[in-house]
Amino acid sequence: MNYEPAPFLRRLAARILDLAFCLVLTFAVAIPVGLVIIPAAAATGGTFKDVVLTLGAWGCYFIAYVGLEVFLLMRRGGQTLGKGLLGLRVVPAGEWARPRLAPGPATIRMLIIFLPFVFMSLSGSYPESGILDAVALAGFFVSLVSLVLAMLPGRRRAAHDLAAGSRVIRAPRRKIELKKDLLMTLPGRVDLSKH
Repeated sequence: MNYEPAPFLRRLAARILDLAFCLVLTFAVAIPVGLVIIPAAAATGGTFKDVVLTLGAWGCYFIAYVGLEVFLLMRRGGQTLGKGLLGLRVVPAGEWARPRLAPGPATIRMLIIFLPFVFMSLSGSYPESGILDAVALAGFFVSLVSLVLAMLPGRRRAAHDLAAGSRVIRAPRRKIELKKDLLMTLPGRVDLSKH
């Protein structure tokens, strides 16, 4: 296998594809969650209604992102859907004998990718609160540092790679097998031998 670091632009394109897939899955998750959240929010009214709806939306996005980023990395040989389509793979840094990321590093990696987006979305939420704007700025800074680290020649390891002990390398391309890949996004033990 070639352990050449992934080119930055291909890696960025894979991330954009993964975010698009995540939005599609978020809407699929939002349908059943919305059946519970929307009536609960309507019953509360006022500002609390907005909080319930916002938390519900972020919860749906988080569930989708965990499925696509954590479970697929562990079950799909280190390839999210975008990385598979573009011929990239996430592997443990320096441990080539281990075939895939363990749950802990995969979760750390996902949180460091996901949380800056949550933080950035807080900007302007409550104009009288400068704290939320500062948190949003911190999220932007983490994302910017991650982009710069991924662009640096040589290792090309973003902040989430450094924290999780992973790296992204070139790999054979992999098509999406919708039924099988969707099953891999679910929590718990998934038996793929029947599919």
